[in-house]
Amino acid sequence: MNKFAFVTGANKGIGFEVVRQLAERKYHVFLGARNVELGEKAVQTLGLSNVTFIQVDVTDIQSIQNSYKKIEEVTDHLDLLINNAGIAPDFHILPSEIKIETLRQAFEVNFFGTFQMIQTFLPLVRKSEYGKIVNVTTDMASQTLFDSGEAASINILGYNSSKTAMNSLTLTLGKEFGDKGPEIFGVTPGFTTTDLNGNSPGGKTTAEGAKIITDYALSIENYNGKILNKNGIMPW
Repeated sequence: MNKFAFVTGANKGIGFEVVRQLAERKYHVFLGARNVELGEKAVQTLGLSNVTFIQVDVTDIQSIQNSYKKIEEVTDHLDLLINNAGIAPDFHILPSEIKIETLRQAFEVNFFGTFQMIQTFLPLVRKSEYGKIVNVTTDMASQTLFDSGEAASINILGYNSSKTAMNSLTLTLGKEFGDKGPEIFGVTPGFTTTDLNGNSPGGKTTAEGAKIITDYALSIENYNGKILNKNGIMPW
């Protein structure tokens, strides 16, 4: 049986590398991107016959439903849904000074967008014997690690709190799905140099960050309802 994966926000950065790594592991990968031109260019760059572009804007339910229909034309099941699309609109903005519109924007993509993707694609993931949903998060969303200084000390309200909410979503759905599945968990690649952080120097390469996500996605261990970093399960 062919294995299928859908990765959102995948025209560049970590998402792009996750697509490459899964395709190299014989998955048929749907490369999701909001921008058609950039998404199609990403597929051309990879040059792999088992990668297909799917237009999807995670803030637009009609766009998500359209992407579902496109994928359903190719497969009756989805083995991996990797919710990688995310934004960090408030780097260099003090928490007390963030505009409410910017805060809403962060939640619209990182929390509500992820929720809409899961709710829409759940029927396809449930049809896979090994269905998994992977939410890409950040160590700064861990209240414990952030408070103790063990996470990057970037005190930004929009990005961090919207990812914390996404972690809560992961835990809640993990409790609901239980042993019946599908398996749902969050993974942080840790500090990785990408467009998201203005290509801040000193981080992992996108390929290294992606490998952490891919390794967990393909693991035979069950991490349902957990949040993971490169060392394993991390605290909330």
